[in-house]
Amino acid sequence: MKKSKILMGICALLLSAVFMITVITSPNFGYSRVADVKVEGVTGRFDFFREKIIGKLINENSNSEPVKNSEILPEVYAGGYPVGLKLYSDGVVIVGTEAVDTENGYVNTAEKAGLRVGDVIKQINGETVTTNSRVSQLIEESEGNVIQIDVERDENLLSFTFNSEFSVSEEKYKAGIWVRDSSAGIGTVTFCTTDGYFASLGHAVCDIDTNDVVPIAQGESTAVSITGFTKSTAGSAGELCGVLEAEQTGVILDNGDLGVYGKFDEKYENDTYPIASKSDVRKGEAYIYTSLENNGIEKYSAKIVELYPNSNDNKNLVIEITDSRLLEKTGGIIQGMSGSPVIQDGKLVGAITHVLIDEPSKGYGVFAQTMFEKLSALKQVS
Repeated sequence: MKKSKILMGICALLLSAVFMITVITSPNFGYSRVADVKVEGVTGRFDFFREKIIGKLINENSNSEPVKNSEILPEVYAGGYPVGLKLYSDGVVIVGTEAVDTENGYVNTAEKAGLRVGDVIKQINGETVTTNSRVSQLIEESEGNVIQIDVERDENLLSFTFNSEFSVSEEKYKAGIWVRDSSAGIGTVTFCTTDGYFASLGHAVCDIDTNDVVPIAQGESTAVSITGFTKSTAGSAGELCGVLEAEQTGVILDNGDLGVYGKFDEKYENDTYPIASKSDVRKGEAYIYTSLENNGIEKYSAKIVELYPNSNDNKNLVIEITDSRLLEKTGGIIQGMSGSPVIQDGKLVGAITHVLIDEPSKGYGVFAQTMFEKLSALKQVS
């Protein structure tokens, strides 16, 4: 009886070993790294076997597909149409300095005092300033007396004092600074919510001289009349050209790295698409909506060729234009197309943000979910 039990135990062990060898060498469980394992690979072999066996048993005994981490996001109206943007600075931006022609020669008083291009003038002698004309007036009225200018630089508030100089040629007191209190341009709307809020561009509007983000106190959206475009070529980005019309269509809430956001006076209704969660976006075929003429939005084929899901900026996708019509017209992506919505698998997955200068058929894009979350946060405080 004892010998019989021992024999049965040995048989069971042998059968288990045969089963293990069969499973590991089976085509369904084979893996190239198993064949090459050496002594240090024994643990790796065991882990691989465990994962494959347990994973197979779980899948075979499950009545549903593995759950994909995907958020359910609302539907929005797709954009693709141009929008005019008028941005009024939160302060007055210094865009340049120059020497004043005094009777004692040329003197750059602003530079000597420490002022820099990109500084945002907040106050002069304690008075808050918001326009170019008021800055000029206060400097002229100083008549050479000491001026205190408070500026914002890199999110820090700084104070400077200096004397304006009398210009011989212009016969008035000057500080030797060029300033700007507003900016304007054309972009493309990415989407509009059912309650009239919109997201556009996918990147900030920057000052043409300083290349810094324009800090806004207020702004407005306008209608646009497209007058034409210049084609992109390797080394030179093209541009959508147009005229901002006097008609105001809404207000601007924010200008930042993830785009320009606002609220239309009347919502623009178009085809609706659910916002795709980041995890739903994949490499492969897609299409974009954009406008090159006044007669409406066109649909063009494209492809998502790269994904950077962990990027914290507005360069999560690389999009390639594949539509021969658009490539023939524009060479690919041009300035002014920023914000053009990217559609994939029936969802709004992103927006074009930048053109690749050396390869204008391609450009970067930002996730639509990122833009939607930004807009949602702005709505809570507006």
